[in-house]
Amino acid sequence: MRWYPRLTAAWTAATDRRAAIWKEKGRILPMHPESRPLIVAADGGELKKSSLDTAWQRLIKLAIEEEIIEASQRFGLHDLKRRGITDTKGTRHDKQEASGHRSAAMLDVYDLSIPLVNHPEQE
Repeated sequence: MRWYPRLTAAWTAATDRRAAIWKEKGRILPMHPESRPLIVAADGGELKKSSLDTAWQRLIKLAIEEEIIEASQRFGLHDLKRRGITDTKGTRHDKQEASGHRSAAMLDVYDLSIPLVNHPEQE
């Protein structure tokens, strides 16, 4: 994915948040980038999958309570990948390239685009 303003802003917000947490907890910035998880837990450690799942469920529950979405619109964290692939502009090859899938079959699992076809009378 190429950098664009919204992605840059999200990255900056995440690194700023991580820096604030690490500063508050007295942690130092690891020398090697691969040792710096982008998203960290409140204690400054790497965010665990179970913690992310719990936080996601709280977020969705709050969105329903605040009437941002309806209960029937509830979606899971993994659905963001489907939406991202479906909404990616371009050809199937572009979508496969952007998603990182090695096979077209895996792309079929995630791409929920509705193909546009001509009516038989238009052919």
